[in-house]
Amino acid sequence: MASRALQEATLLVLTALSRGSRHDHGIIADVQEISGGRVKLRPGTLYTALDQLRAAGLVGVDREEIVANRPRRYYRLIPAPRDQLIPAPRNQPAPGPELRAGDADREAAAAALGEHFAQGRLTFAEFLARLDAALTATMQSEIAHTARDLPQL
Repeated sequence: MASRALQEATLLVLTALSRGSRHDHGIIADVQEISGGRVKLRPGTLYTALDQLRAAGLVGVDREEIVANRPRRYYRLIPAPRDQLIPAPRNQPAPGPELRAGDADREAAAAALGEHFAQGRLTFAEFLARLDAALTATMQSEIAHTARDLPQL
């Protein structure tokens, strides 16, 4: 059960950092907002998730500053190299007019990918590559491409 909670925390931390550089308390607040108040990260869970993400090369330190004589570290996403992203399908006609993706579309895709990861359908590396592609997608077809080989939830 703790492993599933950590996986969810990791997904939520990535989603929070997709909004831009954040310090630890900012990440905790964003995770609570993103989850609709359902998830309240504790510092130990946050730092474990951040350590895993930093070790995987997905998150880095953006900057550090001193506020009220205490250090404050800001974290940011590190873009995945292009060769790790999912290749676009070839010779497939577009199903219709391209529609732009919104934040709600990207967040729904991130949540679905997180569930597939939690159910063991994706490895950690696959999950992270697809999550990066979903969170940076500008078109709905790009988001759909991230889950093209996964069952509907």
